[in-house]
Amino acid sequence: MKLALSRPRRSLAILFSTLFCSPLFAAISIPSPEFPDLVEKVLPGVVNVSSITVTNTVVYGMDDFMNFFGIPREQKSTSLGSGLIIDNEGYVLTNSHVVENATEVLVTLVDKRQFRARIVGKDQKTDLALLQLRDDTRKTPSGLKPLTLGDSTTVRIAESVFAVGNPFGLQHTVTAGIISAKNRTIGMGPFDNFLQTDASINPGNSGGPLFNMKGQVIGINTVIYSRTGQSGGLGFAIPVNEAKIVFDSLKRFGRVPRPWLGVVGQPVTPALASYYGIPSDKGVIIVNLVEAAPAARASLRRGDVILTVDGEAVEDSNSLERALARKKPKEHSSIGILRGQRRMDVKVRLDELPRLDRVPPGIL
Repeated sequence: MKLALSRPRRSLAILFSTLFCSPLFAAISIPSPEFPDLVEKVLPGVVNVSSITVTNTVVYGMDDFMNFFGIPREQKSTSLGSGLIIDNEGYVLTNSHVVENATEVLVTLVDKRQFRARIVGKDQKTDLALLQLRDDTRKTPSGLKPLTLGDSTTVRIAESVFAVGNPFGLQHTVTAGIISAKNRTIGMGPFDNFLQTDASINPGNSGGPLFNMKGQVIGINTVIYSRTGQSGGLGFAIPVNEAKIVFDSLKRFGRVPRPWLGVVGQPVTPALASYYGIPSDKGVIIVNLVEAAPAARASLRRGDVILTVDGEAVEDSNSLERALARKKPKEHSSIGILRGQRRMDVKVRLDELPRLDRVPPGIL
């Protein structure tokens, strides 16, 4: 006697057979049995970063009142994030916004050891910061487990990845997913070039590593895109190759030396080009110049339209800043401009961009 499947059951069987045996299912990201061993291997290289900021409260005319009621003038606020150990010298990479304005930084390892960290340097433009761990004797702690940095240029869309961090203060939380997209620009700054992932990233994951399935760091988790402030499946990580460059500069200089022109620019739009009679709808029009800055010394003028930097086309302010970033301070650059109806090249000797707190927003 043969048993026959009813039509619904037969359809369900066909569905399961098709799903589990198809190449599509084989491509779905499912952690392998070795995945827990891989996670266990990398966990010691991920740290919890706690930054403490002390602010002094000043209320004019209320000194006696605050003294009488014992209201403290100093207020402490704490911010939580993540980080990754780079080498045996105790260097830790994290996000700049995790330690912004911090007066004290504490780093906790997976084995619960806690160390004070010195802020070696910060780079707000890429949102990266470099810390260095020290024990009570001001020496590098023993037993550190540096992580292996991979190559973010080889990352592929739909590749399986996992993140480790400190979301909502829950230390060393592991989440898995895939690379959803590459080279994402989300309006964070001129150097946007994010890896997008659907691995859950929440507040507290900032500065933590994004791993490939070889246990190599391919990104630094930095931003989430969410209307609720929690993971919505849209997380963004700085490619590790860019972080390597910033790390070297922060370790050597405590900053990233970048050149500048010293101009206030506005992107040329079709409407602006039509109104001013500019025969181009791309480029950056110089609105103002900083006195004695490189552009002013090279005799650039208000109304000049910057079209190229060393032959590379400039479409807007971000592309101008990216093109300048390929040069070093004190180097010369050829700036292609449009002055009236005349195209010309101007040679400019670049200076280092002053500290950000000394430069008004919008200066290139």
